[in-house]
Amino acid sequence: MATATRRYPRTIFDTTDRDRHYVTVVPQRAMHNPLLMNAICTASSRFLTQIWSKKPPNQIIEFNGIHLPDLDKESAIHYHNKSISYLMDTSTDPANPCTDDALTAITILRYHEQVDTVFHAQQEERIGLFSIVYHPPRGLDIYAPSMPSLRHSATLIALRQEIWSVLLYRRPFRLPLYGTEDCSLFDPDSVADDFDWANRILVWCAYVVKFCFGASSESSVETEDPKIRADQWRAIEAFQHNWDTHQPPHFKPLAYQERNPEKGEYFPTVWHANDCQVLALQHIELMRIVLAVHGAKNQRLGIGAQAANQMLEETLRESTRKICGLAISNRKDQPSMVTAGVGVSLCGEYFRDEGEQMAVVGFMDMLETMHAWPTSSVVDALRTAWSTHTKA
Repeated sequence: MATATRRYPRTIFDTTDRDRHYVTVVPQRAMHNPLLMNAICTASSRFLTQIWSKKPPNQIIEFNGIHLPDLDKESAIHYHNKSISYLMDTSTDPANPCTDDALTAITILRYHEQVDTVFHAQQEERIGLFSIVYHPPRGLDIYAPSMPSLRHSATLIALRQEIWSVLLYRRPFRLPLYGTEDCSLFDPDSVADDFDWANRILVWCAYVVKFCFGASSESSVETEDPKIRADQWRAIEAFQHNWDTHQPPHFKPLAYQERNPEKGEYFPTVWHANDCQVLALQHIELMRIVLAVHGAKNQRLGIGAQAANQMLEETLRESTRKICGLAISNRKDQPSMVTAGVGVSLCGEYFRDEGEQMAVVGFMDMLETMHAWPTSSVVDALRTAWSTHTKA
């Protein structure tokens, strides 16, 4: 158990949390909470077994010199099932349906389910359990900084995970967005640090994917009023425009080098002050992709359509290059690498140059080798798409 609390991939959670709750608070709480402890053991087991699966066979898994002979792929399933059992008990307790520990455990379990291909078919259904536990009072803005600190951290992590899932599975947004967010309001001179901006960007991303992919939450009622939809679209676009024209000065890169395909450098090199900035900028580019496709979907017929399609594809490629460049320049940070993996799954098909395609495959291999994130199915799909385009 002690090894699990040291090795669970906690850094993936704290990128936009200045207080680093998942590093400093969650392991201590887990010592007295079996739900949290089993969730941590689930994630740790999954991470270690996946990393060691890339090594020569018949080796005993170890961590920091400690041999773990009883740890295997079945361990993660064992701990996962125990976690779900504890979680079901929590969800049926009418006196306390949504504890901070339960919400935190769910984000850890959801990480496990996102990286375990065995659970991919199941995780889309298990969100129902998430909605049972994740039920604050109506009208409460669950993403506001005024929320209790651990809960605030967990809800924002859940939001980021949901954004990734919507993009990966092309399905409706399933989490509640309580309250309202006027995305058109933008003050680059406000007293806000990197964490404030990153979390505001994530909330904006949630509104973008909800608008473009729809919603299926009981608490989210989609309007069909054309005027309201038009106002929402303008507000969403306004945030992107304001970011592009009035980006907070502390988000400027420390160093930047353009890509150089002639030298085999297919992605730009971009150094930023911290992981939080990197994740925020990557999500800006992810939404640029989503908004570009959504805005162009009704403009693909008639004279000029082919040129417009070519321009759109170049926009998608350029944003994906930026996302991957940010990740590779920050490759030890798992959230940055995973975000780039999401970008590749969305737009990797549009890379036509063979050298660039190999660079994309190389990046995906790095993501799986360094961070135990499964990429083989995406790479196989990309190879098929590239082959089909070449034959055409």
